[in-house]
Amino acid sequence: MQQTPTQEPLQEQVSAEAQETVTQPPLEETLTFAPEKKGKLGKNIKRIILWGLLAAVVLSIGFVIYSLFFKKEPPPEMMTAFASISTIETKVQGSGSVTAQEKQDVPGLAKGEVLEVFVSVGDQVEVGDPLFTVNDEEILTDLNEYQASLDQAYKNVELVQEEIASQDMRAEFSGKTLSVNCEKGQIVSKGEVLGVLADDSSMKLVSYYSVAYIDDIAVGQTADVSIPKSMALVTGTVSRIERISKITDEGAVLFEVEISIDNPGSLTKGMVATAVIHTPAGDVTPAEAATLSFNQEENIKAGTSGEITSVAMRDYYSFEAGEQLFTIKNEDLESRLASELKALDAAKKNYDTIAEQYKYYAPTAEIAGQVVAVNIAEGDELTGGGNAVVSVADLSRMMMDVEIDEMYVSSLVPGMPVSVSASYDGGAMYDGVLSSVSLQATVGTGMSTFPAKIEILNAQGLMSGMWLDYEITTNRVENCLTVPSNAVKYVEGGTVCFVRQVQEWHNVAQLEPVADGESDGEMTGDAVAGEDEALPEGMLDANTAAQIPEGFTAVWVTTGASDASQIEITEGLQEGDEVATTAVQENPYGMMY
Repeated sequence: MQQTPTQEPLQEQVSAEAQETVTQPPLEETLTFAPEKKGKLGKNIKRIILWGLLAAVVLSIGFVIYSLFFKKEPPPEMMTAFASISTIETKVQGSGSVTAQEKQDVPGLAKGEVLEVFVSVGDQVEVGDPLFTVNDEEILTDLNEYQASLDQAYKNVELVQEEIASQDMRAEFSGKTLSVNCEKGQIVSKGEVLGVLADDSSMKLVSYYSVAYIDDIAVGQTADVSIPKSMALVTGTVSRIERISKITDEGAVLFEVEISIDNPGSLTKGMVATAVIHTPAGDVTPAEAATLSFNQEENIKAGTSGEITSVAMRDYYSFEAGEQLFTIKNEDLESRLASELKALDAAKKNYDTIAEQYKYYAPTAEIAGQVVAVNIAEGDELTGGGNAVVSVADLSRMMMDVEIDEMYVSSLVPGMPVSVSASYDGGAMYDGVLSSVSLQATVGTGMSTFPAKIEILNAQGLMSGMWLDYEITTNRVENCLTVPSNAVKYVEGGTVCFVRQVQEWHNVAQLEPVADGESDGEMTGDAVAGEDEALPEGMLDANTAAQIPEGFTAVWVTTGASDASQIEITEGLQEGDEVATTAVQENPYGMMY
């Protein structure tokens, strides 16, 4: 029996569909499968990004290393200058404050009410002009008491000193000693009379004459002096006239006349004598007789208490002025003198203290100048404070106090001219002179300075406390050949400049010889000078040679004066020579060198 061909495909189709239905995963499994494929793709992307970042870091590090160690920098820009004719000045500069060379500050040391103020700020005063007054009643009383104590202290010292001097008693004038009553070993008291010293080389006769002859008798007229006791007649001279009025018992009016008589040796004190004076009107007789006296007579007294240790005088012994009469020893005098001197010193200190205070009660100007400050007014009560109440300054003579660096002090000498300027007031200029430089330094941190003073000569308009600049020229060289200071290189053999175009007049610095086998500037063997070996004359060491810029040649030069920016070339260059100065290059930090 023939089969129907169409049934088998249908069965196969159904079977296939059934099989497919059986093998297809469930829906949940399908849903969880898709995310698993997506997670694997994300991890791959992350790996790619990570490797990319690592590659970038490696490239950056490599670029930095290349830039630092392998990349060739462009040659630095070379700056040059030309040798030219200029003037070199060496200067010391700085600043300092201005003060008046002479200033008087009057402190308010007085205690009391200000009675009057005589000055105002800006007034001109002269020496001795009064400034102000303060009530001085209380201090004046104290001052008088201290003055009396001081005077007495002086007298006490003088008395002791006189006693010390009187221990060695000497004749005050030439004469004879009379009535001597002392001997060696005797204890005497101060003031005790020990004898008489009389000058009997001449005698005096004091007589009285009638006033009727007062106009006839004159000094220098001669007189006949009769001495009844010795029946002698001697000549005398009128030495003194006293216009007194002596009334006698009979009512006569007399005046006094002294007559000097040279002693022939026979006259003595107490002799009665009569003197007839010879006048143009005739001889004048005295109203009464008189007695002779010595020309000079004095009691010899002990100047101090003590024991007589020696005696030279005897009755009628003659002595010249200054000769020793006797000596007395007083052992207490030295201690007394020390005590009195101590008391004097204390009295003087007390007086000086009060006198020093008293001068502030009525002070005067001690200098001529301008009143720059007045800090009191009438009626103010001063309490003895030390602050200045009036200040006077001589503003015509101002002084700058400056500090000189130890590097420059040796080049300064007092008397050097100084240029002084102000940074304000239109930059006013003043003339000055270096008046002094201290030899003792002020030591600071890492350096020392020397105090100096500059006197400003034309100081009109300046006031104390202003800050000014100063400039002192220590050296000046005109019309000299100069180059910038940084164009000169100091090497072992001397000094060189790097010149762009060498001419026949240049003294070219020869390079140090290079031994065989050396290259790239490295030197070995005998060609390299040892550390302690000097290069041959005219040779330039390898280190300096390596610094010569391209297109330049090292030339020996001789230098002279210099200042802050340029240096004199005395030999080796000519005007117009182009020289290398400083290479300018930008470094990685943005700085220039």
